[in-house]
Amino acid sequence: MEVGCARTRRSASLFERGGGAILIASAWCAAAFANPSPTEELPPPVHEEQVPAEPVLLEPFGHTVGSDTRLSATWAEGLLLRSRGDDFAFRIGGRVQVDASGFTAGTGANLPPLDGGLNPPLTGAANFRRARLRAGGRMYEVCDWATEFDFANQLTTYNAAFPTLTGEGPLPAMKDLWLQIRGLPWLGTLRIGNQKDPYGFEHAGDSRWLNFMERSFSMDAFEGPFNDGYLPGIQVFNRAYDGRLAWYLGEFKNTANPFGFADSSGGSETVGRLVALPLFKDNGRQLLHLGISGRTMGLASLPTEIDPVTGRPTGPMIRAVRFRSRGSIRNGPPGPLNSIYADSGLLAGDWQNMLGLELAANRGPLSMQAEYFCSWLYGATTTDVDRINAGQQPPPGTPLGTVFYQSGYIEALYFLTGESRTYDLEQSRFGRPRPFSNFYRLRDGRPGGRILTSPGAWQVGVRYNYLCLNDGEVNGGVLNGVTLGLNWLLNPNARIYLNYDFTYRSFVNAFGGNGSGGVNAFGTRLAFDF
Repeated sequence: MEVGCARTRRSASLFERGGGAILIASAWCAAAFANPSPTEELPPPVHEEQVPAEPVLLEPFGHTVGSDTRLSATWAEGLLLRSRGDDFAFRIGGRVQVDASGFTAGTGANLPPLDGGLNPPLTGAANFRRARLRAGGRMYEVCDWATEFDFANQLTTYNAAFPTLTGEGPLPAMKDLWLQIRGLPWLGTLRIGNQKDPYGFEHAGDSRWLNFMERSFSMDAFEGPFNDGYLPGIQVFNRAYDGRLAWYLGEFKNTANPFGFADSSGGSETVGRLVALPLFKDNGRQLLHLGISGRTMGLASLPTEIDPVTGRPTGPMIRAVRFRSRGSIRNGPPGPLNSIYADSGLLAGDWQNMLGLELAANRGPLSMQAEYFCSWLYGATTTDVDRINAGQQPPPGTPLGTVFYQSGYIEALYFLTGESRTYDLEQSRFGRPRPFSNFYRLRDGRPGGRILTSPGAWQVGVRYNYLCLNDGEVNGGVLNGVTLGLNWLLNPNARIYLNYDFTYRSFVNAFGGNGSGGVNAFGTRLAFDF
């Protein structure tokens, strides 16, 4: 293919991409105050330029696609190899997150599981939250690909039905495994493979720069239950008005295991998302993001019995879903070691619809985001599967009609050092934050010279978090949580989290045991990617 005219600059970034609270947040956004200026360090550090999220490449005039396969290396917050015409590119990297946590709790949470207490019990822990290796790239200009595996995983295929099932692993879990084609007429970009479905704002965000150690309760209950939000499927997405309007539409397999497997009896889901930016100034330092997303889906096929030794299903499979959530600070790696705070139990059903509303804003160093989620489960029926962990409900086999659950959160963050959160127009989400000056501490090189230092970036945040799994006769619990956070960004690739969380749990189990009470959690994380 010959290129007969000069091309504009474009990004080589695609291969790395894998109610009430809303009204309150809107009022907050309207009253936000003016930008404070960045603080000055003593001695003053050399400020880095705010560079694009990925290298911007210019394709030469008259270039033939595929004619130059030579790759040159550069650092773009990770090792990037690329050809001169941007026809070919290759990136290899990964992410590592190391956690430590501690807990105190009232009497209710510490009761035995049969009496309504947390299962598994709360214990302090040190663990790897994520340990991923990733490779991705571009080939022949219009095709991008990505592969990523997580090696800190203990989820099993049937964890959706039996959330405390002991894992056979740890087993590497698939994350991004997809190929996409860009520049298609009307469609924009077509992506096929294992990927995140376009449901929710925080779900679309990248775990490398989360605001807090964990996403909200909504992630577990609705956005990405049991599979970290990755599903096999096909998706198209496009944007207009320089990214100020974007839309996403996809068809996915509703599978509840982290290995991309689903048999033919499992349901499919259709997912869509629409995003608008009524305000976008100063490269995103001032912005207002509004979004709506929805899912309509058949239920996954899940087992009713398992072999306690092998973990394989021995009973009949049913179309079912289980709503549950872990805490905002975890006490183990993904899998059966995490305490479950709220749990509806396994509910059979005919169909499920879900809705999500998004609001986010930037005003210099001050930012906020809020979301509301709700779910309708039609033709619901109670089951006799793993009722020890289930919330209050009628006997197995009781028809329930339509079960409605909801959740939401609102959070605000502020950079003490004056930075602003970046925004990714391609994926309609916040991007990688960059300190004005990276952290360092060194001598100026002269004998007896003074110590030169730079603080990196410091950010504080607060979040209110809500989940209601109570409706009619099926009461899986209500969670109200407040999380306080302090983030120290050493540089664009490394950060340290300090989190405190208080969650009040209202929960009565299927046998009448009352496990209600508060949980205090303290957590810290070292996170870096390359």
